Amino acid sequence: MNILLWGLQALLALWNLIGGGFVVMNYEKIRGAWVADLPKVAWIAYGGLQVLFALGLLWPKLTPLAAIALALLALLGCGLFTQYAGFPGLLWGVIPAALAAFVAYGRFVLKPF
Repeated sequence: MNILLWGLQALLALWNLIGGGFVVMNYEKIRGAWVADLPKVAWIAYGGLQVLFALGLLWPKLTPLAAIALALLALLGCGLFTQYAGFPGLLWGVIPAALAAFVAYGRFVLKPF
């Protein structure tokens, strides 16, 4: 179980580092009507939090809290994105949110550090 959790943590960290880093570094390249729902500062903060929580996944004492925060952040993104993309867009946020919630559960209950 510990190996599975570490593997999921690494994949989630990579996923969120890439996504959050892209939002922070390339905000102007993001296209779509859904981008206009929030100001630029909010998107930069969203991407920055995504990177910060992804790094927290790799620090054992912060892993459960970072996983919960990433799950909530992913669901928040789903709420914004679903208005425009529908169900396929929803899956891009729900699956990482579910995996992050599983990591949090695993680190709190199943196999704590």
